[in-house]
Amino acid sequence: MALRLQLAPPALRTLDECPAPVRQRLQGELAALAAGLPLEGPLLPEEVGLVVLGSGFRVHYLLEQEHRLLRLTDVMAPASSH
Repeated sequence: MALRLQLAPPALRTLDECPAPVRQRLQGELAALAAGLPLEGPLLPEEVGLVVLGSGFRVHYLLEQEHRLLRLTDVMAPASSH
């Protein structure tokens, strides 16, 4: 199930601070997450959850299935990327 993706200001700040190649990879991984492709375990509906992307970024989210919305509340860079 494809979802609409909404990024909260902290998630946008993290994207903005990434170098272009890292940002492009992260955007691709976030798009796959919104498209419903399995990454590191299933998304939990109607709950705050956490998923770790292949790049090591940790994404906190709220899945609102009835609105087909994946709200990313925070995206945290891996410790080794800074």
